[in-house]
Amino acid sequence: MERRLVVADQHPISDKVYAEAAAWLARLCADCRDSADEEGFKIWLAASPENAAAFEAIDQTWDDLGGISEPDDAVPQERKMSRRVLLASIGLATVGAASFYASRSASANTFETGVGEQKRVTLEDGSQLFLDAQTKVAISFSETARSAAMSYGRANFQVTSDAKRPFVVEAGQRRIVANHCDFDVRCDGGRVQVVLIHGQADVRPKAAGSPTARLHSGERMIASAGVEKVDRPKLAPLVAWQDGYEIFESTRLEEAAAEMNRYSDTKITVDPNIADRRVSGVYRTGDNIAFARVVAQLLSVRVRQDDQILSLGPSENN
Repeated sequence: MERRLVVADQHPISDKVYAEAAAWLARLCADCRDSADEEGFKIWLAASPENAAAFEAIDQTWDDLGGISEPDDAVPQERKMSRRVLLASIGLATVGAASFYASRSASANTFETGVGEQKRVTLEDGSQLFLDAQTKVAISFSETARSAAMSYGRANFQVTSDAKRPFVVEAGQRRIVANHCDFDVRCDGGRVQVVLIHGQADVRPKAAGSPTARLHSGERMIASAGVEKVDRPKLAPLVAWQDGYEIFESTRLEEAAAEMNRYSDTKITVDPNIADRRVSGVYRTGDNIAFARVVAQLLSVRVRQDDQILSLGPSENN
């Protein structure tokens, strides 16, 4: 199963907006295009996330169809410039997949991902939410508050500044209060992990009157059953999921397999006799077959596949 990166689409694009997007693309690629057209397009594009989404779709369709071809000798040299270069030349940085993700704004309250699925969301205040696989987060904004409730999973929050409305994330029995920072939160049952990538944030138990711990860039808190631990680990293994990888450093094989299973329908099972073996390395998420084969070689264990189950067990020689 391939890793899937998607963007929440809460507003189907109307035929009218698609027609407008197609008209703008044709106008921008015409010989008679002038500065007024370019300025008008910028205004139209910025008017609504729906406009940006429609233009991206029409633009991609042009790519898929190969554009409108003409004999080489019928096309003036100046028209051979690709429309991507043309659009870039007038400063339209919103064109392209990465910026297309950023231009979409969220309107639904709850975002959820399944196995192997990741989701990027731009919240109404400009903050960025990036959900890992098997994650559920509910967002609630008002004039006086910005809040997120994580039911389970892992997510990255890139929070914009708003002095009057700090961004509050509730996960398990912990409350994270942040403003203008970048951090990951993971919630597995009663265990909560907060990783401060940039900036600072306060973490406190939900119970009133509980002490607050302030985390700074590079620090991590792990909280479970009333116990809190703050350390400063290597960040690379903790944030590798954002780029589609898992980095294991002497990780129990059973735990590593459980992590990899979050991203694939092909599941790995581990025999209890080898569950405590240690595995290290960098692995692409979503490719459990490759992971199992590498582990089998590194640890001299047996791997067997039965449909969508990969079984790791002791080798016949062990």
